Amino acid sequence: MPAPADDRCAACEAPLDLARYARCDVCKGARFCMDCARAHLCTTRCASNGCIAGLCVHAVRSGVVDPRYGIVE
Repeated sequence: MPAPADDRCAACEAPLDLARYARCDVCKGARFCMDCARAHLCTTRCASNGCIAGLCVHAVRSGVVDPRYGIVE
């Protein structure tokens, strides 16, 4: 399957709201809509290792990356 376009969610391929999305640096900067970001796990091993879904992403709002991990809203 080809990688989604840069303006689409890496998980569901919906068009991204570029004023409000999330980025996972572990997944080489993959971009996610906020709903998919909350459920994101980088690999299948993450869940079995006890990782918390969405904790590896940073919210991006109006081009500014939130330094905190996770979606805080």
